[in-house]
Amino acid sequence: MDSKQLSQGLQQAFFAENHRIVFWYDPEQSFAEVLGELDLPKVRVLNMGGESTLSVKLKLELEDTEGRYLLYFPCSEPDAEDDWLLDIKLYSRSFYADKVSMIFNELGLQQMSLREHLAHRESFLRSAARVAALKRLIQPTATAEELDQAMIAVLLGASACDIANLLCTLAELTVRDDLGLETNPAVIDELYQHQLMPALLQALRDEVGYPASVEEFSGEKPFSFGHFLIRLLATGFCESISEIPSWASALAIPSASARATSRALLSRWRDSSRHYKAYDAVSSWVADALRISEKLDGLSLEALANVATFEAVERQIIIDLTLAIPSAAPGDLQLFSRLIGERLDNYWASRHKDDEVRRKYRRLYGALAAAIELFGLRLQFAAGFHYTSTAALFQAYENELFRFDSAYRHYVAASQRAHVELLKKLDEEVEQCYAYWYLDQLGRNWGDCVEAEQRLTQWKIAGVPNQQNFYERWVQPQFEKHRSKRLVVIISDAFRYEAAVELRERINKKRYSEATLASQLGVLPSYTTLGMASLLPHKTLEYREGAGDTVFVDGQSTAGTAQRDKILAHYQGMAVTADEVKGWSRDEGREKLKDKQLVYVYHNVIDDRSDSGGPSESDTFQHVEVAIEELTELTRKILIHFNTSTVIITADHGFLFQQSKLEAADRTALVDKPSSSFKSKKRYVLGHTLPDAQEVWQSSTQHTAGTASDTRFWIPKGANRFHFVGGARFVHGGAMPQEIVVPVLTINQLRGEKAEKRTRRKVGVISPKSALRMVNSIQRFDLMQTEPVSEQVLPVTVAVAIYEGDRMISSEEVTTFDCATDSMSERLKQVRLSLSGSDFDRKKDYFLVIRDKDLNTELERYRVTIDLAFTDDFF
Repeated sequence: MDSKQLSQGLQQAFFAENHRIVFWYDPEQSFAEVLGELDLPKVRVLNMGGESTLSVKLKLELEDTEGRYLLYFPCSEPDAEDDWLLDIKLYSRSFYADKVSMIFNELGLQQMSLREHLAHRESFLRSAARVAALKRLIQPTATAEELDQAMIAVLLGASACDIANLLCTLAELTVRDDLGLETNPAVIDELYQHQLMPALLQALRDEVGYPASVEEFSGEKPFSFGHFLIRLLATGFCESISEIPSWASALAIPSASARATSRALLSRWRDSSRHYKAYDAVSSWVADALRISEKLDGLSLEALANVATFEAVERQIIIDLTLAIPSAAPGDLQLFSRLIGERLDNYWASRHKDDEVRRKYRRLYGALAAAIELFGLRLQFAAGFHYTSTAALFQAYENELFRFDSAYRHYVAASQRAHVELLKKLDEEVEQCYAYWYLDQLGRNWGDCVEAEQRLTQWKIAGVPNQQNFYERWVQPQFEKHRSKRLVVIISDAFRYEAAVELRERINKKRYSEATLASQLGVLPSYTTLGMASLLPHKTLEYREGAGDTVFVDGQSTAGTAQRDKILAHYQGMAVTADEVKGWSRDEGREKLKDKQLVYVYHNVIDDRSDSGGPSESDTFQHVEVAIEELTELTRKILIHFNTSTVIITADHGFLFQQSKLEAADRTALVDKPSSSFKSKKRYVLGHTLPDAQEVWQSSTQHTAGTASDTRFWIPKGANRFHFVGGARFVHGGAMPQEIVVPVLTINQLRGEKAEKRTRRKVGVISPKSALRMVNSIQRFDLMQTEPVSEQVLPVTVAVAIYEGDRMISSEEVTTFDCATDSMSERLKQVRLSLSGSDFDRKKDYFLVIRDKDLNTELERYRVTIDLAFTDDFF
């Protein structure tokens, strides 16, 4: 050993550990010649072979009490009763220069007994790289057990030496090499080779109650990591269902502390962004080995509600829900809704892990939540719809009946994206509820009211503006208030009322804007050419002989953006497509609009992509989602970048859509279209003259759109389609509420104090008790949401765990608080925490910590007294 190595070891003792006096005994006098070569600045080296022990004692204790001294003894260490310097040695440091001692010094260890322990780990210490890695993992106060676990961590390549990290890393190695459960990773042999396997087995016994055998400790019977994983996950599963089934009796580790620690360990493994993929693989192996899918049939939804161990449980819960939802009572639907909320916070559907597995289950639960909404509405209106007037039904649709269409849209879109057989049966039930109950019931009640009131000759509803009066009702008053104001009107083709409700909610999440939603009575037939023309400023609307279905405004054609631009030019305005606006930069947009007071922006996603009768028709609800996203961004851009304070979003018409193909009974029986028609579609026929027909509603656009021309039309009753026109699922042109309740969404930009008032914050979460006590290894804690969520008070997802200082000592549970009611009982939730280990001191301070899961910030902490009286019973 050269002087450089000696100097490094001594520098550690003097400067890193801050000892003033260091004793060095060298009975072989192997290092006497290198004393003068040591690099020890500000340290006085005394060769005690030529010094008086008494005089040195006086010097160190009386004459120089600040200086640093290395006392080198070229002899053996004396017995305590003969050691004149024993009292000094007790508060000083001893230095040893053999190989093991040098490593001891390099590691900065303080317990002298560890020198002997290190001597038994000589094979591990032969590698300088392993020693360097070990040094990074241990503290000077390390015990023999901690030292061994750090050595195990080095061999595994683990980032830390706690048992959770060791097991996660060992599993990672197993999955990396695709070893399955029957083959150990090669590092297990290394652990045996370096005599470290007993230390790992002891840690597993102490931490999770693994009953390691004498043969495993000795190496006579090799430890099977796969068998351990089976026992660990089986224990976690049994803990979650609060019982030990007969098939698991020989596998579940039978002690309460082991159960709690297993749950906490598995929770940490699943929460690890580094190791959770390995958990997925291991969980799949164990599930196959246990044939877990076959063992779930007898378990109820309530029993499975807390289980995160196996993906098969997620599939079973979804299957059970798909079967139960259509015929469930209202109370059960509420329970199912809460269960879905909990599963979305759980492992397999967590939004905090964005991979295909989690996205799939989020889509599935999104579909189930929409189905619950739909069937809940059906129960609410079990007797059908019996409104006594068109005005009452129109208002009911505006206020709540639109939710049927919204729930159906969300279900179909989520089911399509999930694209799994699990939902096939529920798809059929949802279609039966929506297409063959809701549309039928709504169409019948609406048709009765329309016919009883002869609405097709008086197309007006008290209190509801007509679409052909859009400019006078919604646009002109804006300029009367502010003459220099610029107003942007976005017309989104086939954007129906229920989608506008969702758009309003999204826009109102922004600080800079506030949206209010109203409606207008759409023109009939409810199709693009007439709807677009009716929204323009005009004195007259008309169809002309020989001009097809072109609608003329004040004598000028409205066909296309260029023609509409000419009309708006008379109102200091312009017409432009949404695609053009999306392409403008800030400066380009301001330049284009600088002299314009009124801007009509034409947005076409839903109608353009859905009204083709081709494959894209089935994706109608995906197109609606795209439209909502585009309109949200388009509105933001116009308000923020183009010196505009108000935007109005409306539509030319709505639409009807059902995923299933129509039966013959849903088609109006007319076989041939009339020869006098100039336009024939699925939901309307237009002609300057049309014959009378018994199976249709017929009227004139003079009555239903205020045209100067007496243009005639047919529309089928209810939600029917004409038999002589192909395609059937995406339609519009008729008089169903989905087609003619046309949204008018007014968005105003907010600044200053108004914007500040709309600053949103997350809801608070507290414990009802300020001081908490834990008397079991697994215990539930109450948490309470401080106020209802609202537009300005947002839900919060929290992670809850118990800590000792900065170290988590329990499982971490994730839950979302999103209650919108004033009910204290509904705003109360429980989290079930499992302690890791059993060595807790009731006099110590532990804390229950509530963190914002998304921001990883601490919200609240509460002192917890841990006083475990009994820890031996499993349940």
